[in-house]
Formats: sequence, C-alpha cells, structure tokens
Amino acid sequence: MRLAGVMALALALPARAQDEKKEQVLVIRAAKILTMGPQGAVNHGVIVVRGGKIVEVGENAKIPEGATVLDAGDSWAMPGFVDLHCHVGGSMWDINEMNHPRNPELSTKPTIEPDNELLLDAVAGGVTTVLYIPGSGTNISGFGVLMNTGGGRTIEDLVLRFPGAMKVAQAWNPERWGGDLGFSRMGMWWALRRTLDRAKAYHEACSNYEKGLTKIPPAKQPDLELMRGLFERKYPVIIHTADARDVMGTARIFNDEYKLAMIVSHGEFGGFRAAPEIAKRGLHCNIGPRIYDFWYFLHDGRFYGIASKYLEAGVKDLSLNTDSPVVPQEDLGFQAAMAVRYGLPVDVALRGLTIAPARAVLADEWVGSLEPGKHADVVLWSGEPLDVRSYVRTTIIKGKVVYDAQRDGRRY
Repeated sequence: MRLAGVMALALALPARAQDEKKEQVLVIRAAKILTMGPQGAVNHGVIVVRGGKIVEVGENAKIPEGATVLDAGDSWAMPGFVDLHCHVGGSMWDINEMNHPRNPELSTKPTIEPDNELLLDAVAGGVTTVLYIPGSGTNISGFGVLMNTGGGRTIEDLVLRFPGAMKVAQAWNPERWGGDLGFSRMGMWWALRRTLDRAKAYHEACSNYEKGLTKIPPAKQPDLELMRGLFERKYPVIIHTADARDVMGTARIFNDEYKLAMIVSHGEFGGFRAAPEIAKRGLHCNIGPRIYDFWYFLHDGRFYGIASKYLEAGVKDLSLNTDSPVVPQEDLGFQAAMAVRYGLPVDVALRGLTIAPARAVLADEWVGSLEPGKHADVVLWSGEPLDVRSYVRTTIIKGKVVYDAQRDGRRY
C-alpha cells in the first residue's frame, strides 16, 4: 500500500505541475489598450492573464494576489497582428509542387521551422499569428497552417489549427506555358471546377455513409480528404487573384457556385473595379503586398489606394497582408500605415491587422482582439502602432513573453 501510494503521488506530480503552470497569472499595465473588441480603447488599464488566456481587461480590473505584474509604462497595448498570406513559416522559399497543376493533398505543416529567423523577425514586428500557405505556382497548391510565430519549440506548439485554409491561385502565377489547359483562364477555371466537383461528390458520399444513409463506404481518396472540411465550412479557401476579371471569377466559382467560406487575396491590378460585386456578397478581401495600383494601361496615371477603393465600393471585411517574403513579415504594420496614407481610415486599418483577418480565417474565438477567453497575444508598442516611428517593445503569445526589445535587442 505504501509503495502504491508513492507511485500514485509520483504520477500525480506532473499533472499538478501542469495545473500550477496553467494557473500562472500575468498582469499587464499599459497607458492605452486597443482591445479591437466591443470594449474599444481603455486608458491606463490592465490586462489580466491566467493560464495563457485573458480573463479581464479594464481600468479597474482586480489584480490577483501573487500575480506577476508587467508595468509597460507609456506603452500602447493591442492584439498581435494576424497575416493571412505568409510563406515564411518554414524557410525563405515557397512550397511549390510544379509537376501537377492541382495538389490538394499537400500541406505546409511538415515544413514548419519553429526557430526560423524570419519568424523571429515577425515576432519582433508584432505579428503573432500567420496563415502559412503554399506558393502560387499551381491552381491548388495544398493546405496551409494557421500558426503562431513564436512561443513554442515544436511544430505542434505553434499550430493553432490544421488545416488553416486551402490555397488556390487562379490567375497570373499559375499560368502554364506548356500548351496544356492551364495556359488559359477558361482551362484553369474548368480544372478548378472539376476538382471541386470531385471533392463535393466525395464529401457527400462519405457523409451519407457516416449518417447511415448508405451501407457501403466510398473508396478512400486521400487527395480529397482535407477538402471535405471546406464543404463543412470548418476552414476557408484563400484565393490568389488579381484584376477585375479574375476577382469576379473567384467570387462566382467559390462563393456563388460552391458556397465555400472564401478569402479574396491580393485583389490588385484594377481588381477593385469588381469591388461592388464583392461587397454585394459580403466577401472578405485580403489586400497586399501591393498597397496601391499604378498602371498607365489600366488607369489614368494616378495612384490608387487599393484597400480604400474596396472600402469605398462597400466592402466592409478588409485585411492587409505582406505575402512574405515579398514584403518582410515584420512590416505588416507598415503595410497598414501605407494603406492609411492612401486613404484607408485608421480604425479600418487596425481592424485589418487584427479582428478582421481573424474572423475571415474562422479563428476569432482565439485571436484578433483582447477579450476574456481569448489567447493572450499582446503586443506593447512604444507609441501609436501605425505611426512608423513606433516600434515593438514587447511581444507576448499565450501569456508568455517571447520578445523583449531591451532583453533581446531591436531586430530591425
């Protein structure tokens, strides 16, 4: 009995240690807190974090006994930035399988490198969550991972959700010059529809078997397994697209015909001319890496702020991206500052870095705002976040300080 008691105690210790770790409390004081949620801005407030999650935000929030207090002085606190178009989670190079134009069975998850220097730069720039997606060399290049940029040593430590989204490119980059169907828009769109039709039929057959409506299970099709979640709207499809013709084609195929949760990404080269139709459908536009349009053959020689033109046409759901490494991941805030310079309101730009992309990727239960129950992904800025003179002092992911400018040195 005595031996059994000792063994029971030994087995209980790891669980107890985990419970104690979960109960660790961090209190953050800041001069201004931009919650990006219903609470709005809080002046001279505190953020109470327990077990890596936010439990309270406010001016008069009670500080629990024994809490670790991080007094950020005159800093501005806001949620970590969210980038929906990232290619640097694994290395400096895209994941592009170019032998076949549609590769839905592939994913970026096995390629994640937690100690990647470019992710360290992202953390230092206040970017705490990215959708790490394959490249745009093919029409369907696979599935991306919604992941944190820091706070873990293993792939599983960083993954928030897999799949994060399916990546599609239906214009420009995936055009194939070998004379096959991928040479034309008609050919690419036909091939995309064919794959979507196969996946939809496979999903319906599997669902009917799972519900007991059919007795014989359908033959497994590994290349279509992850696509089932698209038809259940568990995660979206993010589509690389540009110019008005292709932006409109994206909306017709993925929203009108297949009813999928979708994100229009890029939307450049005059794509905003289709913005009224995007607005009618209530679709999300993820703008970048180009922030302005300037093309003599397309416009009148003027510079046009792309995000502001979409907003002007009635598109309410907007976010900004870097398409890193096209623009360095840590410059996501600068992307927003430039969008403001070209006409986007500051409040829309701030939402476009936080809660808007979180909602678009169906992850706003975890990230995007500083609200009770959400992950404590908090960034402390030296001043107003979209002032290009400001810099990140401290980055916190899930309640853990992962970057401190004084401790770690300014990375850029």
